[in-house]
Amino acid sequence: MDTDGVDGQRVRDVLRKRGDVLAALSTDRLDKRELGDAVDVSRSTVDRAITDLVETGLVQGVGGRFEATHAGQLALETHRAYRDTTDTLGAAEPLLAAIPDEAPVSPDILDGGTVTYADPALPETALSEVLSRLPDADTLRGFAPVVKTNYVSMLEDAVIEEGLAVEIVVTADTLDSLQSSTPARAEVAEFFATDAVDVFVTEESLPYALWLLNGSSLEHAGITVHEGGAVVGVLSNDRPDAVANYRDQYESIRERATRFDAEAFEE
Repeated sequence: MDTDGVDGQRVRDVLRKRGDVLAALSTDRLDKRELGDAVDVSRSTVDRAITDLVETGLVQGVGGRFEATHAGQLALETHRAYRDTTDTLGAAEPLLAAIPDEAPVSPDILDGGTVTYADPALPETALSEVLSRLPDADTLRGFAPVVKTNYVSMLEDAVIEEGLAVEIVVTADTLDSLQSSTPARAEVAEFFATDAVDVFVTEESLPYALWLLNGSSLEHAGITVHEGGAVVGVLSNDRPDAVANYRDQYESIRERATRFDAEAFEE
């Protein structure tokens, strides 16, 4: 048994050049003619691809046909995951650029993530990613640097009619701003006073709004990025690793926050 491995850079180069051939051999055992037809390349290209893939241990020959090895299958899955993550990263770049440099951003949130940007004419439409899931949620937890009366209106029906329980952390500056606005104060105070709503206040700066939705068949989380008080967009995810990352971040902020007396808000 040869215990010498293959150089990782060589594997990456072969995956970049021969990924389509490896993908075809990951599902079927093919001879060279069948392989050329499957990926629509010339016989000489197939010959070179097979040589590269066999040399790196990603493909093996079986009776004149070829198939992906265990290493080949794993390499293909890893390559696809990397491609998908970098696709999300590219799509999210303007969103990430609006987040303060010191804010925590984990690579977990990109893997399998969904990016939704605000329409300049209707910026709140970016929130449809979370709002569409509210009927399936039992709880909504999160923190927010911005609280607008239309956000309250969006949640009010779910709290009153669907029994959604809400736990939210807001900044002291945000509360001061809301209290100084007479129209906003009345609506927000009524929402904060609802039995199903728990409010906490923090002196810390919050780099974005973070939310966690949980239900019997739902686990979803994400961040909403604001710039100048307006929604830039949303980056959301329902992968367990990503949700756990968001949950840890929320709970860290929540543990250092102080419960807010909703009755004091009305005074």
